[in-house]
Amino acid sequence: MAIISSLLAVSQPTGFWINIIKAFEGVTKNYVLAIIFLTVVIRLIWGLVDTLTKFNSQHMSNINAKMQPELEKVKEKYKNQPAVLQQKQNEINKKYYGKSYFGSCFVTFIVMGLNLLIFLTLFSGLNTMSAYKISSNYDNIKYTYANCLNVSNEYWQDQNILQEQKNEILSDYENLSFKIEGSGEHKKVSLIHKTQGEIYSTLYKDDFGQTLPSTNEEGEDVEIKVTSNENIIKLIDAYFPKYAEGEEEGSKEIVIGEKVTTDENGEEVKTPIYLSTALNSVILDKVVEVYDLTQEKFLWIQNIWIADSPFNKSIVSFDTLKNQVGKHQFEKNEKTIYDAFMPGLKAERNKTNGYFILTILIVATTMLSMYLTKFYNKRKNAKKGKPAQSTPAGGKYMQIILPIMLGVFALFYNSVFAIYMLIGQIVSCILLLPQLLFVDWIIGIREKKKKKSEIIEVDYSRKF
Repeated sequence: MAIISSLLAVSQPTGFWINIIKAFEGVTKNYVLAIIFLTVVIRLIWGLVDTLTKFNSQHMSNINAKMQPELEKVKEKYKNQPAVLQQKQNEINKKYYGKSYFGSCFVTFIVMGLNLLIFLTLFSGLNTMSAYKISSNYDNIKYTYANCLNVSNEYWQDQNILQEQKNEILSDYENLSFKIEGSGEHKKVSLIHKTQGEIYSTLYKDDFGQTLPSTNEEGEDVEIKVTSNENIIKLIDAYFPKYAEGEEEGSKEIVIGEKVTTDENGEEVKTPIYLSTALNSVILDKVVEVYDLTQEKFLWIQNIWIADSPFNKSIVSFDTLKNQVGKHQFEKNEKTIYDAFMPGLKAERNKTNGYFILTILIVATTMLSMYLTKFYNKRKNAKKGKPAQSTPAGGKYMQIILPIMLGVFALFYNSVFAIYMLIGQIVSCILLLPQLLFVDWIIGIREKKKKKSEIIEVDYSRKF
């Protein structure tokens, strides 16, 4: 649907990640599934890189364990000679690490940098997509509302149709509906009666703006530009009159018929049917239908483009919409149009958007990944009769900071990115044990080869 609106100043995002996600979406036909599959692919590929990082980490840890006894001896021997102690420590480091220390650190920093780059670029892309989706979904509903009101207006103003016929059709609003079909220049919106079929139709408008001829004070011919919003507001004011304080509601309404009911005593009661009531009911049904077709949900999350939080409603407020789009991108009086149909839609469909479930799961899986690594290393050292390795102070802080940091991202940003983080953590937890086993297997092979090499060297020295 090509909608030309001021709100679509938020242009459809493009970029490396967005294009890849679109390719996945073309296969899955669902944005969330596209994100899930993309995350799995990224994590499987990244698992190879992560294995290298774990290998470097384990290799450095083994070297630390081997040189620790020597370090303790020199610390005790030269504890009163700081300069000599520093020299001896440097000699031990050079003996055990050689050039591998700087190489391992370089690899670690490169991997960390790439991981951060993927995280931030994907985060930025999905935030941009979120702003686009929120604004375009609103625009779609807004123009659905405006076109339904427009075809109703053209039907009501058509001089070739008897007024009695119009009143009869519109007063039977419970059997009326709107239908939008076609595309491009042939797209149209129709007023449909349940038994009589199509009542009236007109072309669907992507923009209600127009240029009108006029004259200035000097009597010269000029053109006046009327914006899309101005014409939509004129339609709203014509059929949904506003009441000043103290004015009787209904005094400005157009009566199109009467609804006959009976009261508790069985007496007949006649209630006027207003044109505004009929139009509001039928248009709202169409607005709700379009909302249901375009709203992107996932499991318990009613709107994936905002955070999974009980503090959020699935239909964004005008202020949230304005912040997403940018307050300077709105046409004048946008809130008047928003207030014309959004309250009715909210009454029908506005729900709590979540219950912190994604945030809780992300924090839990991140902590689980760290715990599994710690537990594995503890069991491995216990089998070898080695003492459990203490976690450095920086590592302890990271075990707290990282889950909190990811939880904050999930708490305050869109649910799509939170789903990416959660799936990423789940895949990482699944790959963790095979990675650790593989790393230990490789290190074991390297150590066996090294011992064998040392034995051969001793044999050669004896023969010589």
